[in-house]
Amino acid sequence: YQGVFPEIAGIITVMDRSFPYEQGPGRYEVPEDKGIRYLIDSAMTSDKGFMAPLYPGKTIMEIVLEGEEVVSVGESVIKLAPGRFVLYDGESETKRGVSFSLPVFFKAVRFVF
Repeated sequence: YQGVFPEIAGIITVMDRSFPYEQGPGRYEVPEDKGIRYLIDSAMTSDKGFMAPLYPGKTIMEIVLEGEEVVSVGESVIKLAPGRFVLYDGESETKRGVSFSLPVFFKAVRFVF
């Protein structure tokens, strides 16, 4: 992926340092690359989920840190567990936090670049 998205090098650096695992919900910047920011959030999944904010002209990489969630991007539905990620266009209608069985707590980081 790094050949297509060179920003992934900065994302790998942040993940290797375990910042998102240790930090609480909020907005953060990547110290080495001001073109990348990341948002950490946590919630309970539900049968309805919630709409993710749009980021026109940006790319999003979402990585689940704890728990599990289903993410729906356009017509695609992706089941995410810890360590799994999804890349999507920031202009795509995206539903997050959908449960695939019983509601569970999840924590995720979304890199915006």
